[in-house]
Amino acid sequence: MSARPGFRFFTVSSLLVSACSQAPQDPAPSTFNGEGGMTLAGDPRHPTPVSGGTGGGAGIPGAPADSGAGPSDADAGTADGGATASTAVSSVLTRVTWKVVAESPGSNNYANTAAAASRGKDAAVAYVETSYADQTSPTPSTVQAVLQRFDAAAERIGPLIVLGTDPDQSSALTLASDAKQYAACWNSAGEVHCVRVDDQGRVQESPLVLAGQNPTLVADSKGWAIGYTSGDQQLRLQRLSAAFEPSGKPVDLARSSNFQSQKAGPLLTPTPSGFALVGASLEDGHDCLLRLNADLQPVGTAIPLGRDFWTSGQLVASETRAAVSLSAPYGSYLLLLDTQQVTAELPIGGGGKTGMDHALLLAEGGIGAVWLAPDLGLLRRFFADGQDAAVGLENRIHPGSLLGMAEEGSESYQQLLRVEDRTLVVARSWRYGVFSSGQGIRAASLTFP
Repeated sequence: MSARPGFRFFTVSSLLVSACSQAPQDPAPSTFNGEGGMTLAGDPRHPTPVSGGTGGGAGIPGAPADSGAGPSDADAGTADGGATASTAVSSVLTRVTWKVVAESPGSNNYANTAAAASRGKDAAVAYVETSYADQTSPTPSTVQAVLQRFDAAAERIGPLIVLGTDPDQSSALTLASDAKQYAACWNSAGEVHCVRVDDQGRVQESPLVLAGQNPTLVADSKGWAIGYTSGDQQLRLQRLSAAFEPSGKPVDLARSSNFQSQKAGPLLTPTPSGFALVGASLEDGHDCLLRLNADLQPVGTAIPLGRDFWTSGQLVASETRAAVSLSAPYGSYLLLLDTQQVTAELPIGGGGKTGMDHALLLAEGGIGAVWLAPDLGLLRRFFADGQDAAVGLENRIHPGSLLGMAEEGSESYQQLLRVEDRTLVVARSWRYGVFSSGQGIRAASLTFP
């Protein structure tokens, strides 16, 4: 693992690629350098220009105000103003007004991929931040897990909160809320460490410690649930009470091979009757969507995805539908499912060797998805209930590269949240790396469909 943050590390926050692909080696994600060009993030402190890069517009995460390559804040107006239909398929280029919700004042600070969660009346982003004394320091001066709250208008609430000073430098961080508190978990010296933050922004004194790694934390009306690895080949699911204590017996499942190779936590999301999970293995070692009851016990028949985890992805599910975003080399697959099978697949190009994924949200009448385009504009798509045939499975057997697909995206971080009566997209123009001013995390309001 590299001593510098994030550059051989692939996150959970949200979680994926085509079957039988090998894990990427020495990924070099493209990043916006704040000067109208792209850089290669092999070393975040010494970026190398890449020819053919494009700038982003003002109001786009990481973009300078005078780049002129997209809608300006003045043009953006209110969210969703001036949306323009894409000529390829039916994604919509959407103008939004971005506001900075988290950034670092230092020039030698770096952040791993963030995670975001909503408490209903407000929201938060959390991440592992690494600081160096200067550009030549071989080891970091601090590594800490931090959280920043913000409201439905994407205005920051209070100062940055330090959650812990013990995370592994390359650790992902997972964040959830039970509508009362926030809770975050990360890897720390072979263990999972979790803390809660109350509604006053106070961090609990005694963390929850579990013997394992690579956690994914979620919350429902009964409390919390966590999925993590308790061995290279084992995925453990554990209910936590409202008081954030282990409740009942853990459920152990075989872990799928690509989640093992990427050392990634599972994709886990609550549903009205239980949970949906990606990360457990079929008998042939490939990935599936598995439904769980409220006690985390598998119910029904696992649904083969036909694609396997690569480096990142996201999952949302209702009782009757689900959407899974799986990154792939130089692109991604966005899968739609009913209760029995994959019903549609949208292949998207972009994102370099580590690929890309999409922010997903259950909305009234369907499922919303957004992602940043190669020029850092925001693309939006709505998959209405009962209309999966409009996307279909025509590209399902596509054997070649995802380069040059009609739909394109970038290797960015993005997540969708409901905060009060608004939908917010939280985004960063790359997943991890330099976190100084102008290169942090931003949020904007938009609507679906």
